[in-house]
Amino acid sequence: MDITSAIVLYLVIWFLVPLCILPVRLETQGDRRDTLPGTHASSPVNPQIRRRLTWTTLIATIFWGIVAAIIV
Repeated sequence: MDITSAIVLYLVIWFLVPLCILPVRLETQGDRRDTLPGTHASSPVNPQIRRRLTWTTLIATIFWGIVAAIIV
């Protein structure tokens, strides 16, 4: 596998993983019944973006390693 292919594969996996991670333990304003004016009830109370991006990178790296090993 070429370095460009490896980078593209990692980026594709990295951008797919957050779609699975974002809804995990997500508490919305509707869940708390405390909706701020001008926002939707489905807006997250505390999205914890840094934590989710850290988990995304960790999981994507593991998946990438498995897929890259299979390809190579």
